[in-house]
Amino acid sequence: MAYLLVDIGNTFVKWGRYPPDGARGVPAAEICSSYGRVLHDELSSLTMMWKDQPRPDVIVISNVAGTRLRNPLLRAIEVWPDAPEPHWISSQAEQCGVTNGYLNPRQLGSDRWAALIGARALVGDRAALVAVCGTATTIDLLSADGEFVGGAIMPGLGLMQRVLHEQTAALPDSQGEYVDYPRQTVDAIAPGRAHAQAGAVERLYYQH
Repeated sequence: MAYLLVDIGNTFVKWGRYPPDGARGVPAAEICSSYGRVLHDELSSLTMMWKDQPRPDVIVISNVAGTRLRNPLLRAIEVWPDAPEPHWISSQAEQCGVTNGYLNPRQLGSDRWAALIGARALVGDRAALVAVCGTATTIDLLSADGEFVGGAIMPGLGLMQRVLHEQTAALPDSQGEYVDYPRQTVDAIAPGRAHAQAGAVERLYYQH
């Protein structure tokens, strides 16, 4: 069976095609046969990307961008007249060896839930800190017995940069270059963002 995995994030719609479970244990980047990403407003272009590809046997979708993108994505899937019914990931109280410790398990984002299940499959019965970096950065703790203990959400790299530019009078909307000790403003932004992200991961790692 061939899998089509779709991640509707806060900014992009990302997708990849993967072979069956026989490739388990091989890094995803090495087994993904094709992949791509589009902005939300470009979602209709998926039809052109997929029209020459064989029909997938299984379609799995994670969506954290709300219901407005659901129908456009379903229309794109119709490029295969006999496409299977997609499976929409939703957070559960327990699934695939992971127990959801959220006070309301359904409120946990489907992307975070999928990442926790993926981490459990990768590391087995070991504790893991799962960091996912996108428009937002999420850092979640998974205990050795498979319990999602809790986690944190913070602005991602791009969002940090945009907010600095939009909410200050003089900071440029430019990434600059990473250097250990910047001596110009444009280069001070890059390490500032990187240290904030890495520092949050390290702090939560040592906290637990």
